[in-house]
Amino acid sequence: MYHNAAILIEQLIKNDAGGRGLGDITQASDIVRAAEELYGGNKILIITGFCIAETLCGETDGPLGAATLACALEKLGKTVMIVTDRYSENILSACTGHMKVKAGRVILPYQGTGEFCSGLLDSFKPSHVVSVERPGKAKDGRFYSMKGADLTHLIPDSDSLFESAKLRGVVTIAVGDGGNELGMGKVRELVVKCVDMGETIAAVINADYTIVAGVSNWGAHGLEAMLSMLAGRILLQETETERALIMKMVEAGAVDGCTKRNEPTVDGLSLEQNVEVLSSLRKLTADLIQK
Repeated sequence: MYHNAAILIEQLIKNDAGGRGLGDITQASDIVRAAEELYGGNKILIITGFCIAETLCGETDGPLGAATLACALEKLGKTVMIVTDRYSENILSACTGHMKVKAGRVILPYQGTGEFCSGLLDSFKPSHVVSVERPGKAKDGRFYSMKGADLTHLIPDSDSLFESAKLRGVVTIAVGDGGNELGMGKVRELVVKCVDMGETIAAVINADYTIVAGVSNWGAHGLEAMLSMLAGRILLQETETERALIMKMVEAGAVDGCTKRNEPTVDGLSLEQNVEVLSSLRKLTADLIQK
């Protein structure tokens, strides 16, 4: 039942309207297993935030998905902490504030990041670590934008969070849309084959479970839909909340990662296109729960 539901959910979240190149990757079993893992977890650490070099500000994709996933998990009684960097701090705060998310927020330092991440895991003791649209190192050890721009000087080394989690046996889950995100190493060969400049930008760190979406926010919503299936109740936010969150991010200074403009779009897709995906997910989830 859940696998069939996952296929339908994937069809919605994988809509490659932005032409990123990963629309043909199928990870339906991963979205089921990831949701089952989170459903059975107790403390969830979420990391997000992708700095746009031209504006020195975080983008509209990522913080929204992290906040709504945190909200869904809190509805299930989970304890959540969200990690980001200074470029996305205000954007994330705008989202969590609007959603009334209780999750603690942690800002990554630029020096001693590895030790910081190790200490964070030791103190918070998460059962799972989830990345939502967070840069991941390529094979040369550097961070790249989807166009191949070197972002290494802007990105705290958050790969160490996954590396440290794996050493502790903590389950890792990645949500991405371009292949250059933390945890997307699991589909690296397909990224190299299907994505422009894939050989250069493809992330190498593997997550235990990988959710590939047309927009990373949608991937987080797909997880929320699967969690709703497991819980037997809708955990996805209302469409008006989605609309408000996008506007809140823009007010906080977020930019579209593709257009580089401070406008209510995500990866070059309009506000209404983003709301429509959520609306379709809500309807599908409600129909599946009733069956």
